[in-house]
Formats: sequence, structure tokens, C-alpha cells
Amino acid sequence: MHEAHVKDAPKHEAPGSDERLRKVERLTRRAQFLQTQRVGKRHSYGPLVVYAAKNRLGFNRLGLTTSRKVGNAVARNRWRRLCREAFRRNKHALDQGFDLVVIVRAKQPAPCFEDLQRLLIKCAASAIARHAPRTKP
Repeated sequence: MHEAHVKDAPKHEAPGSDERLRKVERLTRRAQFLQTQRVGKRHSYGPLVVYAAKNRLGFNRLGLTTSRKVGNAVARNRWRRLCREAFRRNKHALDQGFDLVVIVRAKQPAPCFEDLQRLLIKCAASAIARHAPRTKP
């Protein structure tokens, strides 16, 4: 009678192994944001500040913060949507195993998607690179 839906099939893929941005790939609790900001390495460029802290999960997680100084709710939500999409499309290009907190600090309209994508990946990669052990020559 009823056929099983495809979405009812169990997923055995690891988070981060596909193009979706799953809930486990997002920071959802205030404590997670605060921990990342406290112990993470920081890099800022233009309107973005990115904190990166190691996690033990083997995949990256994203948290976004936009204050009211950025603009009204429409502007803040646009920034968040664009940042989530840029992260989702490029999550495999970054080193894995980090929690990332992105803070939007500019009161300006969101840039075009391609510019924001380059900016976010550049900031995130720089923050992650600060975790690499330094070697003395």
C-alpha cells in the first residue's frame, strides 16, 4: 500500500561528508560560542571577525553572530543566510575539526555572494592556520 519514502531511509554518512549543512554542523548553544571565543584564534578582515577553536569531532561547526548594529532584522538575516551558504559550499575546502564563530561587525549592506564567500573563507582559513604549530628555523 504505502511505499517507504526515500527520506525515511537511515543516513549513515558522517556529518560534513555531503553538501548539506546539518544541525550538528552548527553551534547552537551560547556556551559553545563563548568557549570558541575564549580559546579560539581570531582573524578579522573587513566586516567579518572569525574565531576558530579545535574540536574533537572531525568536522567543522559554524556559529554566526550579527548584532543590531549591523542593521534591521532583514539586513541581519541576509548576512546570516549568505554566511551559512558560503560556509556550506566551501566547508570541504577548510581544514576539518574546528568550531568557527563568525561575527558580522559592519553596518553596511551585505556584499555580493561571491565577495562574501571569498572573504569568509579567507578569514576562516587564516584563523585555522593560527592553530598550526610554529617551527623554528
